[in-house]
Amino acid sequence: MRYYVISALVVLPLLALLSMIAPLAVKPAERPIGPEMAVVQPGAADPSRGEALYRSKCYGCHTQQANVGPDFAVSGFKTRYADDESIIAILRAGRSPMPAFTEKMLDEQGLADIIAYLRSLP
Repeated sequence: MRYYVISALVVLPLLALLSMIAPLAVKPAERPIGPEMAVVQPGAADPSRGEALYRSKCYGCHTQQANVGPDFAVSGFKTRYADDESIIAILRAGRSPMPAFTEKMLDEQGLADIIAYLRSLP
């Protein structure tokens, strides 16, 4: 009887230690076959996504042909709006005849992407 009690006192703690080591020995996740995809991190402004958003939401008015808003490729946009905060304020509040772009219409990531696109223009 005493042998069983001593062996239980030794074996049970060893089993507990082994159960803690097993999760550490798990294999890393398998990598998919094929080329690695470039993932844009959230919060990182992407001019190519910004161009797509600009074309869908802004381009109709901001061209020389439309003559409604300033054409950013021609006007002195970069000197007039040197900081991003002024662009954000105008986009969020609107300016006649431009509507205000709320969070539902344009989220923060989209806003950052559009600004990155505008900054990338020559």
